[in-house]
Amino acid sequence: MLALPFVLLAALPFAPQLHVGDTVPPIALTDQDGRRFAIEDLRGRAVVMSFIYTRCVDSCALVAAKLALVARTADPRSLSVLGLTVDPNYDRPAILRRYRARFGTPARWTLATGEPGAVLLLERRLAVEPEVAGAGRTDHADVAVILDGAGRIARFVPGNDWSAEELAALARAANGGVADPRVAFEAFLSDALARCGRGLVSVAMGTLLATVALLTVLIGVPLALAARPK
Repeated sequence: MLALPFVLLAALPFAPQLHVGDTVPPIALTDQDGRRFAIEDLRGRAVVMSFIYTRCVDSCALVAAKLALVARTADPRSLSVLGLTVDPNYDRPAILRRYRARFGTPARWTLATGEPGAVLLLERRLAVEPEVAGAGRTDHADVAVILDGAGRIARFVPGNDWSAEELAALARAANGGVADPRVAFEAFLSDALARCGRGLVSVAMGTLLATVALLTVLIGVPLALAARPK
């Protein structure tokens, strides 16, 4: 039984990776109640999307809880919250419905599955890279994706240590609102860590701090000397 998803993943056709500014391609999805929908149906609202699967034993529950919190605090008229399974062969609507109920606010966010080949191909294009690891486990990259009201990718938020507040602020900014500067700066650092590696970011931060210290000396010492009583 486990060989079938593996074969499916290996047989997926090549498709180019999606980037910021790209429109998410059309894909038919099915929500936890068995209703068909498409990401295009969410146009006009920002979308916060991340990736889980119900047999996950580690970080997926944390991600799902954060998605539920975003949904609980956001205006559904301007923001949609979507969790897309990386295990579409197993995660059918009834299973997703029971899983979503564990996190409260069931009417405010959506868990989705779909035709396995199409779902897994989209996730590969979003650099989620689902890979069957055996014993009901699917390895995948942790990332959240922010879409603007036109269905374009506004931002990738790598990892799973983002907060619900951060995602909501980024979604507001993507849809024409103003993001909290602190949240935007934290998102910038998170993005830099993912793209450049922690070592390079540490060097960059060290260089920045050294520059600030040097400027403090160059500016502060003359001011202090000038302020000394004659």
